[in-house]
Amino acid sequence: MKVLPVLIALGVISVSLMGMFQSSNDQLDAQFTNYMTTYDKSYHTEDEYQFRRDIFNKNLEIINEHNAQGKSFTLGVNKFTDWTDEEYKAILGYKKVSHSLKSASGNNPSLKAFKATGKKDLVSIDHRHLLEEVQDQGSCGSCWAFSTVAALEGAYAQEFGEVVKFSEAHLAECDKFSGGCMGGFMINGFLFYTQHGPVLEKDYEYILPLGECKRSQAKSDFPTIPYAFRVEDNEDDLYEALSHGIVSVAIQAENKYMRGYRGGVIDGEDCGTELDHGVTLVGYEAETDAWIVRNSWGANWGEDGYFRIKRRSGKGICGINMDTAQPVFHPEDY
Repeated sequence: MKVLPVLIALGVISVSLMGMFQSSNDQLDAQFTNYMTTYDKSYHTEDEYQFRRDIFNKNLEIINEHNAQGKSFTLGVNKFTDWTDEEYKAILGYKKVSHSLKSASGNNPSLKAFKATGKKDLVSIDHRHLLEEVQDQGSCGSCWAFSTVAALEGAYAQEFGEVVKFSEAHLAECDKFSGGCMGGFMINGFLFYTQHGPVLEKDYEYILPLGECKRSQAKSDFPTIPYAFRVEDNEDDLYEALSHGIVSVAIQAENKYMRGYRGGVIDGEDCGTELDHGVTLVGYEAETDAWIVRNSWGANWGEDGYFRIKRRSGKGICGINMDTAQPVFHPEDY
């Protein structure tokens, strides 16, 4: 006589659980559909749709778990939320190569070491007005070129009073010491500009996939830079270099923080210090004691294409103090 009520109860529980599961799936489907619309995603097959949906769901769990901890920065969905780890790693193109390492030892007269003159009072600095809109490197490991070019644009704007947009493709395709989408080194880029003047973006457009150097489009009407400065690996020298102008820096971006960054100040040693991504230091925010950094993942990533990262000693958060350099027109001003 007691069997029927038990069966009924189990049936109610099963229906309830099924409803919860369906509701959860429906909610995920709605989120994923909205994501596809927002980031203009499309998939060719049902299998690919399910594959990307599963990656999205996994990353959404990471995002929600992080945001629930109430840290100094938040994560959110972006164009990388349905990317595989391999696809994401492929755009992290910071790579040191022997040409620059030899030059850094003193063989190249255009490469100099920058050393701070003394500790400075920390006030806010913002060089973003020296640059045009944030660029997007796309599915290409050319971050090093975007970092180099942004620093050069800043130095040029300070020197000549004109905001310009130089070509990343010119550098990425014509610098024989770097590998285009396969990666490169910002110092190599600066040394390239001591021998070759930059060209405008409109004259040498960034079109993927990158190819061979287009000599006919590489002719420049702009001056070369006389020097590139390597900055000492500490937060005080980096701040003083920033007080003179925009600085190219490297960070570790192979982590969930950079990949899903939405806003706030990145802090915490678990960000890592294995450098793999070239970005551009454009400012310092005294109120939060944080660097303001320009990325090359488009204006719909992070804080309108920028992120903030805590100023720390040693290697710095995400290794930001470890490999820094800038183009220089007047070394006597340092």
